[in-house]
Amino acid sequence: MSNESPRRWHERPLGAFLVRLGATLLRLGFLLVGATYRLDLRGREHIEKALDEKSARVLSFWHNRVVLGAWFLYNHLSRKGFDVLVLASLSRDGELVTQLARQWGLSVVRGSSSRGGRDALRKIYRAVRGQGSSPVIIPDGPRGPMYEMKVGALILAQMSQTPILPMGFAASRFFQIKSWDRLIVPWPFARIVVVVGEPETIPKGLSDEALEAERLRVERLISRLTREAEEALSDGVTDS
Repeated sequence: MSNESPRRWHERPLGAFLVRLGATLLRLGFLLVGATYRLDLRGREHIEKALDEKSARVLSFWHNRVVLGAWFLYNHLSRKGFDVLVLASLSRDGELVTQLARQWGLSVVRGSSSRGGRDALRKIYRAVRGQGSSPVIIPDGPRGPMYEMKVGALILAQMSQTPILPMGFAASRFFQIKSWDRLIVPWPFARIVVVVGEPETIPKGLSDEALEAERLRVERLISRLTREAEEALSDGVTDS
């Protein structure tokens, strides 16, 4: 009797092929629809500085803006040679994310932020320190509560002395998926507003109380940038 565990559906030949096919179709659809979006970027200097220095950042924004974030990071960082790193779970959905990310030229770490989170954090830390990768850390993911920051991004930024680059996103036309975070998916020809804040360095040696104060500060900052992006949709002024 074999002691090997049975392969999961997406690890079998047919399942692996279907996952790769699904990732390819998603990528093509995303490229076609994304080409119709109109970008309004605020805080451009923080993106340009990261590109010029090619220095690592912990890229953070809220979970329900992940479609907007993926479009922006791919087109305005990854395609310009910036090493963006994503965390993908070991599940079937994680395999789809992995295949899609690799087709986009993104770096991938496999693991779970909800189960075995310390191990995932160590893998990301090694990629940041060893390769200069910039990880995407969704601070209220993967299950919420919505807009409530977990401490993982701060610990990673503190350990690696890599600044957090906070971002807020909004779209003029979108629909929302009935998920815990009400995921925003922009319609074609939407105006996408991105507000990028100044990089935030988290000092080492903080007490538990001081770390909690930093967590709340960065949580409020990401929420403020998100509100600014939403408010910019109605001001009629663009910065593209």
